[in-house]
Amino acid sequence: MSDEDDFDLPTDFPTTIETNKSKQNLPAMPFFKKAMHALNLLSYIVVLSTYLVATYSGVGINGISDEELFNKHPTLLTPNYKSTKFIWGVIFFTQGVFAVAQLFHPRCRDHILLVQGIGPFFILASVAQLIWYVSFAYGMLITSVVFLFGALVCAVGLLARQYQIFQQAEMKIESKKNTTDMVIPGGRAQKKMEDSVDDGYLLLRFPFGIYAGWITAMFPLMLSIVISTFEVEVSVLVWVAVMGVALLTGLSMGLLLRKENGLPSYSIPSVIAYYFCGVRVELEAPNDYILATYDEAYLNMMKNVSAIAAVMLLVTAVSRFVAIYLRDRCFKKNEENDLYDSTGLDGIDYVQA
Repeated sequence: MSDEDDFDLPTDFPTTIETNKSKQNLPAMPFFKKAMHALNLLSYIVVLSTYLVATYSGVGINGISDEELFNKHPTLLTPNYKSTKFIWGVIFFTQGVFAVAQLFHPRCRDHILLVQGIGPFFILASVAQLIWYVSFAYGMLITSVVFLFGALVCAVGLLARQYQIFQQAEMKIESKKNTTDMVIPGGRAQKKMEDSVDDGYLLLRFPFGIYAGWITAMFPLMLSIVISTFEVEVSVLVWVAVMGVALLTGLSMGLLLRKENGLPSYSIPSVIAYYFCGVRVELEAPNDYILATYDEAYLNMMKNVSAIAAVMLLVTAVSRFVAIYLRDRCFKKNEENDLYDSTGLDGIDYVQA
């Protein structure tokens, strides 16, 4: 194996299996992987079918459509349905591409982010999401919150496992950079080192990032729905709503501003900002129940809080992306100039592409 091939870290799963498993267990591994891929596709089809029945069939689940179900439980955290229903289209489209690619695309099928990163998490999240929605439609609110939390745990666990693999791959690449005598700037080996850890992002990481972001936003909403069924003071409901916005904003800012290895997470904060925009739109024209329950001061406060949080997250995400892009461009140029100087090529003019 050449030195350049060694840099292609994320796709080395078959090699890691051979070193960690005995030869007697190897024949069972392809069957296990195929079964997992088939279950991923089946889980996706079942959840998608449930969503289509609940949203577009006219029958719904338990005789109530998706929009009617959320309108039945209005809260200060309920987003405008027509403004935010498109997120599920993005989620199901990206997950559908993943479900097909992981069956038929060889590089995706054996990718370490799929086999070790996703594993059974997607299947478990799909099952939990299915039970969450069905129990919600049948009025079992506490059960629905429990299974929504289960879907959230699975989604976060999937992303955490993938991020751990990402960090391990990046550490290996850094070690190879440090032990390599010379890498020609712009050469094939350098390109592989820089691109390998990002390989598979759109297929194997992005679909679950936006999914986790929306499930995360749904959790304080479902808690608010459950609490509103009890006879509590209006101030308690307002406090729950404000704390929900604060916690979601704090989580998003933490993901955007983290300084660990790897880029910040943009998908979850962007989805949460989209959710806040939906809350703001809904509070612009609240239904009769919200108007009768909450004072105008509370409504104005929640409109301002949700709008400020959305703008803050979007501005932070864009500025963070631009800052990191410019930083990496500067570092890359400096490293390439240093490499030219150290190899006696400092007399050659450098032209930034």
